[in-house]
Amino acid sequence: MNRKKLLISLAMVMLSMAGLAADNLPALRVQGKNLVDANGKTVVLHGVMDTPNRYFNGWRWQQWKADYSEADIKPCLEYFSKQFSAITDKKQGAYCTVFRLHMDPCWTNDPAKKAENEADISAFNMARYRLYLQKLYIPLIKDAIAHGLYVIVRPPGVCPQDISVGDTYNRYLKGIWKTFAADEYIKQNEGVISIELANEPVRVHLSDGTKDERALHDYFQPVVDVIREQGFKGIIWVPGAGYQSQYQDYVKYPITDSEDNFSYAVHVYSGWYGNMTDKNYDHDTFIRNFKSQVPMVETKPIMVTEIDWSPEDPDKASEGHWNE
Repeated sequence: MNRKKLLISLAMVMLSMAGLAADNLPALRVQGKNLVDANGKTVVLHGVMDTPNRYFNGWRWQQWKADYSEADIKPCLEYFSKQFSAITDKKQGAYCTVFRLHMDPCWTNDPAKKAENEADISAFNMARYRLYLQKLYIPLIKDAIAHGLYVIVRPPGVCPQDISVGDTYNRYLKGIWKTFAADEYIKQNEGVISIELANEPVRVHLSDGTKDERALHDYFQPVVDVIREQGFKGIIWVPGAGYQSQYQDYVKYPITDSEDNFSYAVHVYSGWYGNMTDKNYDHDTFIRNFKSQVPMVETKPIMVTEIDWSPEDPDKASEGHWNE
């Protein structure tokens, strides 16, 4: 589920963004339960996510190659520009107002090293990250904004299954976001660009590996602090545990933010929050369980950054696949 190109509802609150000029997106911030513009107008965002990876885009912008280089940037940017045009084309009934960008590790990993999976950061190369931040990721962000899209950015890869406060992955996230948040273009557009701290933490522990209610706070609070230390004042979206479905521990140990401009990014898939199959569902059960697992939905705007509720594919039912 971590890298599928999924239609997502990037969510909350009450009013639509229709009619905004593409080059004049109002800055947004968190205010109580809502996202609001400078006039205090409540705003709803909805859109899609994607990753600048050839494989996960069905080879539409390049055929297979062993790795990624600067020569691959142009066709990637051209493909995404077409995609941004399509998802904002109101004549075709497309009304996306936000795009979630994965800074895919296929660009940031050293091609001379072998990573076992997306959670393996042993091949990550900071020099490549800095290079492609400037030459690929920021140009993608600029183009999305030019098409009238707000942009949420997530770090390269996914969280390992078990992470602990102060571990290698914790330091990795701080390094990624310190570099990103310090960029002048990012800061100049901080009301349009927001940060999702990590993708799908599963089990989060204290530094000694023990389970504790403080672990989520102690893991992500320093990452928030590093971002603010760079002068970035935009919205920060904080993940929970359980593949971004468990947030109860933040009630007792909440994130604090010098800018008071943060909330939580949540994922929703079939079978989660008490709804198991197409034939076993109930909206009251879903709402009740969602409020239990994501209690801050009552007080803050929740951004759903991944969602798939597509019907079951009868030809693949035995494999547990869905008709995405």
